[in-house]
Amino acid sequence: MAVVALLLAMACGAQAQRRITPVEPTPGTKGTPVEKKKSTEVDRSRLQEQKDANGNIILVDTVTGQEWVDTTVVKKKFMIYPRIYQVAAGVNVWDPLMRILGQSYGVASVWGELNMHNRYFPTAEIGLGTADITPDEGNYTFKSPMAPFIKVGINYNVFYNSDPRYKFLVGVRYGFTPFSYRVTGTLTDDYWGTSTPVDIPRQNSTAGYFEFLAGVRVNIIGNFSLGWDLRFHTILHESKATYGKPMYIPGYGKRNGSLTGSFSISYTFELNHPAPAEVNTKNEP
Repeated sequence: MAVVALLLAMACGAQAQRRITPVEPTPGTKGTPVEKKKSTEVDRSRLQEQKDANGNIILVDTVTGQEWVDTTVVKKKFMIYPRIYQVAAGVNVWDPLMRILGQSYGVASVWGELNMHNRYFPTAEIGLGTADITPDEGNYTFKSPMAPFIKVGINYNVFYNSDPRYKFLVGVRYGFTPFSYRVTGTLTDDYWGTSTPVDIPRQNSTAGYFEFLAGVRVNIIGNFSLGWDLRFHTILHESKATYGKPMYIPGYGKRNGSLTGSFSISYTFELNHPAPAEVNTKNEP
């Protein structure tokens, strides 16, 4: 009986060690490569589970830096959606809605984007802007005729391995516009009680600006989605102005505001289909 008990104890001890296969360490890791073997026994307490650049689950020896493939772990794809997955086109209707509510500048814009892995979204936007602004405290009018603008940038979907119908996006944009403007009317000095006519002739200008955005996009029916976001923006460069800086920049808005928003309606075209078994509605870290 003692012999049987001893043999059972030895078998249990052997099963406690996980069977793993060594691999060469990736560049930059510490430790010395060891000779490859089909399988070996390693102190499990020294191994830390990580992911390599391809999303494979590996084990790293915290003492030597040696990397191992854990053959007991089922590998999962780091990106479950295709590299070229979808394209989408949309209309930003923020300015038209604001003009209905009394805003005196802006027109509209359209945009297109490429969906890569449901994670990265290179984006381009083109639009038109105009302004006819008379400040409440002044008797002058700032006018800017219709002018084009363009924005290029990229969005990042935080929930990239989740249901693609729902996205939480953060992104950046660079915008550029060539435009012109004119100011006419009267400038009043409230202290001295005097009025001075003002007539600034047409000025040609260019401006470039940066935007950071955060927002959501939700599928509503079929391939149609609604998206809205909040944007922080700042002017990066602009032409020198002889008579003062313009109060409005196409695609940017009034220069004295650092926050704006957008509201879009979009349509999505699916180019490649993920395998059903690969789709996982739970977000992977």
